[in-house]
Amino acid sequence: MTTARITSRPVGETLSVTRPSIADRYLTGLCLMLLGYAVLGRGFAYLFVGELALGVGFLVIICTPGWTRIFQVPQLLLLLPFWAWGLARTIPYLRLYRADAVRDAMLWGYSGFAVIIAALILTDPGRLLTLLRRYRTFAYFFLALIPLVMAVFRGARQLLPVWPWAGVPVIHEKEGDIMVHLACIFAFWISGLPGKIKPLWLILLTVNVAAAGMIDRAGLLAFLMVVALCAACKPRHSIIWKTCVVAVLAVFVLWATNVHIPVPGGKGRDISFEQIVTNMQSMTGDTGADGLDSTKEWRVEWWHAIEKYTFFGPYRWTGKGFGVNLADDDGDFQVLRDNSLRAPHSAHMDFLAREGVPGLALWIVLQLAWVGTMASGYYSARVNGDSRWEAVFLFLISCWAAFIINSSFDVFFEGPMGGIWFWTVFGVGAAAHFLHRRQPEVLYIT
Repeated sequence: MTTARITSRPVGETLSVTRPSIADRYLTGLCLMLLGYAVLGRGFAYLFVGELALGVGFLVIICTPGWTRIFQVPQLLLLLPFWAWGLARTIPYLRLYRADAVRDAMLWGYSGFAVIIAALILTDPGRLLTLLRRYRTFAYFFLALIPLVMAVFRGARQLLPVWPWAGVPVIHEKEGDIMVHLACIFAFWISGLPGKIKPLWLILLTVNVAAAGMIDRAGLLAFLMVVALCAACKPRHSIIWKTCVVAVLAVFVLWATNVHIPVPGGKGRDISFEQIVTNMQSMTGDTGADGLDSTKEWRVEWWHAIEKYTFFGPYRWTGKGFGVNLADDDGDFQVLRDNSLRAPHSAHMDFLAREGVPGLALWIVLQLAWVGTMASGYYSARVNGDSRWEAVFLFLISCWAAFIINSSFDVFFEGPMGGIWFWTVFGVGAAAHFLHRRQPEVLYIT
């Protein structure tokens, strides 16, 4: 396909007008739900709206004319063997583990949102622009609300109301999850889709990164990798250089003043120059800090145990299935008093442990196929001078990278906070690639 170069404009200035429908109302509800997961975290998850939305979503798309276009999307067809193997490793354990088997199976079950969101877009391509416009609004809401959320959760957690059926506060946010969203927002800005960004928002993003990045290394690594990816694709973008200048100045101030700002509930970590150095060192080697090094060694030991009983043991082809508590069954890896830790702080190792080598292979093939088509779309748009589609693919690839990196070192895709967001991005990407090849004009409808 060859398209003429078209000057990119902010996504809010090019909107399609569609008739309200059940599908449109569902899409609005889905967006609000994603906002809830991003801002309130685990606290919002215990309302179980995500699981309800999954079932309702399939009913909605079946009732929406044109939904069968999903069968023309290769990335979505690859979900079929992925689901089949997931079911094969879940159904045999339902009688023994009951609700635990279903809960653990959401590791692959949340992928249903990829089909739902893709179907919604393919049945009305204008919804892609709607989602981009809404994400621009989400970015501002998130940046404004998340400092307050972190302050309340870390500083006044004991005062928060608790869901009586779960014993979990209504706000229960993780810094790693926050960093992933900050990375996605940064990539969204670099792509150029939202137009010009005011300096105040850039400063607020930097402050949020500093506060959350001091506590969570996986999230910080995800953010840094997205910055590197965006810098490689758009090395002259002003936001990249402005962000670097602000970050260098902030580090210099911390070094010059030797200030230490304690982070409530931050496991002994504080906002300081020494903490930055320690966090960076911990990503590549031992730091001498017991807290950072011990958690890393604990993960590595657990992952080695999984490798032994899968690649070199009796669970090579089947895994242990969904339902068993891996932290208890794999050895002395349970670190929570209520035994609620069930997964090995890596989605990839979780697939290996529960589905064996075939499950891990299906997971890897699925992700490589998706990111490969996104890279192909980005390259095609860049060669043809189609700046809008180039921006969309850069944003989607960056989001995928941030989610994958954080999920490699934390329990992320196992819950709706990461799982539903990730598979939504997956579905948007699959639909976007299809439209780029068939209906590229949808991004320029006024």
